[in-house]
Amino acid sequence: MAKKQVKVIFLGGVGEIGKNMTALEYDNDIIIIDCGVTFPDESTPGIDAIIPDTTYILDNIDKVRGIILTHGHEDHIGALAYLADDIQVPIYGTALTLGILDHKLSMRRAEANMVTVEPGDKIKLGVFECEFIKVAHSMAGACALSIDTPVGTVFFTGDFKIDSTPIDGKLTNLQRIAEIGAKGVLLMLGESTNVERKGHSTSEKVVGRTLDTIFNNNRDRRITVATFASSNYRVQQILDLAEKYDRKVILSGRSMKMIVEVAASVGELKVPKNIIVESAGNLPYSRQLIIATGTQGEPMSALTRLSQGEFKKIVLGENDLVVLSSSPIPGNDKYIYRVINNLFKCGAEVIYDAMNDVHVSGHAYEEELKIMLSLVKPRFFLPVHGEYRHQVKHAMLAQALGVPKANIAIPEIGQVYGFSAKEMKRHSNVPSGATFVDGEMLDDGKSIINERKHLAENGLIVLLVSIDFKAEKLSTPCDILARGFEVTADVADGIKTLVEKTVSEINFSELEDRAELPRLIRKPIKNYFAKNRQFPVIMPIVLED
Repeated sequence: MAKKQVKVIFLGGVGEIGKNMTALEYDNDIIIIDCGVTFPDESTPGIDAIIPDTTYILDNIDKVRGIILTHGHEDHIGALAYLADDIQVPIYGTALTLGILDHKLSMRRAEANMVTVEPGDKIKLGVFECEFIKVAHSMAGACALSIDTPVGTVFFTGDFKIDSTPIDGKLTNLQRIAEIGAKGVLLMLGESTNVERKGHSTSEKVVGRTLDTIFNNNRDRRITVATFASSNYRVQQILDLAEKYDRKVILSGRSMKMIVEVAASVGELKVPKNIIVESAGNLPYSRQLIIATGTQGEPMSALTRLSQGEFKKIVLGENDLVVLSSSPIPGNDKYIYRVINNLFKCGAEVIYDAMNDVHVSGHAYEEELKIMLSLVKPRFFLPVHGEYRHQVKHAMLAQALGVPKANIAIPEIGQVYGFSAKEMKRHSNVPSGATFVDGEMLDDGKSIINERKHLAENGLIVLLVSIDFKAEKLSTPCDILARGFEVTADVADGIKTLVEKTVSEINFSELEDRAELPRLIRKPIKNYFAKNRQFPVIMPIVLED
């Protein structure tokens, strides 16, 4: 009889940054680690969010014992706002993680059974026992996971860094990680985000010192600091500086207000008394500090609207300093620099990452990844949380530190790997990919996106075709409406002539279904444009006269 294996099922978060979701399965028990979202770009017009395909999970929902969250970033919890109603199992996470999730669920009127844990806690889910281990990251409440299974320990690093001077004084628990490694770890899944960066990541406190200097050198100017709303350590330092330099704080952006409220309520953010105000009022510039969202150039964000002069009662000028305390997510560079250019056009001075130490990463650099691998000492290793090149380089790092090449694999979405005490085996893939959210989840999101791209690139022509069915001919020449495509007078005459000819040649007595008429009219018009290498979307609307 073949030995049973613990299966690792990848539904997201490999070969990409975002959409993290992994499942562990043993016999009749499944647990899910993280359930994240990724955000649309120019290749997905009109889409609100992109979440993992959960077909396999829903098909095996009776086996699912719970969802475990490593921390509260969107790429690890964001999909639950859309999936919680369908996956009704307990969700485990630290206080800040679940506080943020609770807000997201309430926005969609969704509900979930959420169980708060702390670092050091252990939970039992079927055959799995999971221990939460404190790690430093760019937000509070982040944990690595050590999961005991019937065939050995599976260790998830989660998102982490090794910061010797964290803002809250809570260090990555290297001692506990070393103890787990000493007992023996079957498999480690390690985040790969910053494997290309040599050395060690910089401490968050460095940003605080840089910002302090900026505040001190700009006492007479209004200061706007843009940062990720979820970076509560960054926000804490900014609030402390506001108190030090006697400034009132205006929170700009719904997510910023939400995170501050939630983090303060769970004790992960200390807000100085009476420092936050709704508006600047008559305060002089020297006492105003705006903390804004929009570090990635999002079109509707507070910073973007501020740069375009569309923000409520705040007009930027020469007396303004804007600090972008962030770094671009890959692919967002052009949007960010568009905002920076607009800020300069307003007359403001702008300080951003390319010029100063105003941002540090929450992800481990190469030397920290080496430390983690050396402490955990896994028999098998799977690099995750990164694009394919990151995974390859992390695999090479693991091999250099003694993990045999045969014990390393580079997983892709949909793949399943099985592990026993001495064996790693590929299993058949599961349904996988992306589900697109446009208000609601779209079953056939790809076809809709392709249609939108086609419309954006080629334009739309609507033909209003009035037919006298008794006379079996047009009652009036067709009307033409065009969007995103120029229809000249000659082209319009050509279309009308062709529509009239097409309708005159239709044998109405043999027409089985009038619903076929738009297709019959569309085809010759489509060919008419194709001869000139033009491909607008043709939409005939048949009206009965």
